Amino acid sequence: MGRMVMARVVAVSLVLAGCAATYGNGRAPVTVSPPSSVRSPHPSVTPRQYPAQGKFVVDRTQVTRSNGTYTADGVNLSAILVTNSGKLTMTSPQIDKTGDAASNSESGFFGINSAVLAQSAGTAVISGGSVTTDGVGATALFAYGQKSSLSMTGGTIEASGEYSRGAIAADRGKVTLARVKVTTSGDHASTVTASRGDGEIVVVGGELSTSGRYSAGVYALGTITCTGARITAARSEGLVIDGASSISLKDCLVRGAVGARLYRYAGRRPGRAVLTVHGGRLIAERGEAFQVSSTAALITVKGGARVENSGRLVNATRYGQAALVVDGGRLTGDIVTDETSEASVALHEGARLTGRISRAAVALDRPSRWNVTDDSTLTALTGAVLKNGVVENIVGNGHDVRYDARLPANAPLAGRTYPLAKGGKLLPRR
Repeated sequence: MGRMVMARVVAVSLVLAGCAATYGNGRAPVTVSPPSSVRSPHPSVTPRQYPAQGKFVVDRTQVTRSNGTYTADGVNLSAILVTNSGKLTMTSPQIDKTGDAASNSESGFFGINSAVLAQSAGTAVISGGSVTTDGVGATALFAYGQKSSLSMTGGTIEASGEYSRGAIAADRGKVTLARVKVTTSGDHASTVTASRGDGEIVVVGGELSTSGRYSAGVYALGTITCTGARITAARSEGLVIDGASSISLKDCLVRGAVGARLYRYAGRRPGRAVLTVHGGRLIAERGEAFQVSSTAALITVKGGARVENSGRLVNATRYGQAALVVDGGRLTGDIVTDETSEASVALHEGARLTGRISRAAVALDRPSRWNVTDDSTLTALTGAVLKNGVVENIVGNGHDVRYDARLPANAPLAGRTYPLAKGGKLLPRR
């Protein structure tokens, strides 16, 4: 017994002294090396203050594990750390992390205190099993740095506590989830976040749900692609795109208080926010389908995607610049802007839009239709089709649509008034 205790003390002493040590517990040995600080390849990212630490560490080696329980309870301590091009392959593990991060920003940017952290080109591949966290700033899966990656196929992720996300990829790290059920319950806790420094998240199938405040279903500061996933945010936006980032959805069901928010927080990378909704459904239960502020945004809806909202399809505020492109399909809701913002909608391939438009530009191809539900005001209008002197691809329903005759784009209208199909008029603004 004394020899066993002494061996453990020696191994721990070697680690603390900065030397590598190996240990075994009836399985293949695992190389353990001391935690090391990682410098971000992006100068815009603040250097980290706390080094990554792991209870179970894979460093420069390849390790395979089946079943097994991996736990960590402590400040800034991960249950599993894969670093320095190490590779870990796991089948049906049970991974449990408790304890708070010393810094919420460092847990969100660098992955300290995560249940599983891959950094410095480390790779972890998980099949089945479960990852559970309970603590502040305790994200389940985190890939940090170029060539660092984490993937999970099947299984469950449950994260409890503020700032505890299901998965984060940052500084060119990548996380892939296939058929995983991800649940978060804390505030500021999205299910997946592509974080700053071009983090990338890929989701195939599965269910992603949040119940906390300020907890978007999916949050992009980088690139996120979701296919066939169910995304639900009970008290927040289904999707958030922050700055020059993107989310691409195919055949997904998204449900949130607001459908999607596209904006730019102060200091984020400037550029256009891009959202593509291909097929599936996007449901805004208590707000706009698309909310745009403080950024330029391109929103494309195609493939027969259904978009449902509580009255406003697009709302652009606080210097927002919203461009909505609809390729086929039918959308309902108003498109509005405040005095600081602008918006445009382009209807292609026989698309149908039903709603009121306030201070926005409209472009229609010949087979597309705008069904007007209230008096509307446009900036530019292109693509109006006249038949026997009547605008046939704008259905007025007795409402008037006014355009700005001073704009060059409206020169073909010659400042004239035209009747609309089913009543109402297209006329220059007073």
